[in-house]
Amino acid sequence: MKKKNIAWGLFFIFLAAVYLVISSTGMELGVGLPGIFMTVLFVWLFVEGIKDVNFYSIVFAIAFICILYRKPLGLEKLGLTSWTILGAALLLSIGLSMIFKDVRRKNWKTKTINWDEQMSMPNGEQCSGEHIRCENNFGSAIRYINSEHFCDAQLENNFGSMSVYFDNAIIAGEAASVEVENNFGETNLYIPKEWKVQNELKRSFGAVEEIGRGEGSSVATLYLRGAANFGVIKIYYI
Repeated sequence: MKKKNIAWGLFFIFLAAVYLVISSTGMELGVGLPGIFMTVLFVWLFVEGIKDVNFYSIVFAIAFICILYRKPLGLEKLGLTSWTILGAALLLSIGLSMIFKDVRRKNWKTKTINWDEQMSMPNGEQCSGEHIRCENNFGSAIRYINSEHFCDAQLENNFGSMSVYFDNAIIAGEAASVEVENNFGETNLYIPKEWKVQNELKRSFGAVEEIGRGEGSSVATLYLRGAANFGVIKIYYI
């Protein structure tokens, strides 16, 4: 939390410096202080997107900057409306994410996993094994993780709703990890309140919510990583 506060503090200091420079030089950008603030914010999201190989963050950051400076860039003369730019950004984000899916997975901060297809393949709504992978596209899915030696899970939800229950999972060793990628949808994680949870989830034009309170009385720790892109990841402690 302290590092996050320092980062945001430096962000506002940089914003103040940019504003003073522009004001003193008389530069005309076509936007005021709110526009400058949004520009710096989108640049920050763009940089974060590159670091995390998150194409939704990268492309939409560029799209919003284009919308913000549509007149100075001459995009109005081309007949490009805000909705046209956003629509193109959406399609481009989906396409790049599908093409470079393996690259994004390799960038996740976990050990390389060789998925056991028999163990991780869902049986109806049940998933078992040490390594779990669940993917939902354009629909609704409910998954129950039944594992006596749970190590890690890879969850991906695209334009749909996915709920995953971990109350029948037992963490093997001192720690386990769950990688979540939520794109334009809602992912609900139901986690035993006894587990220690290290929430490292990021958001790119999305939200991460925690409902309830964890007790953290267990020895093992669950690490939550990944991102909410134009959607929401909800963590329920049960």
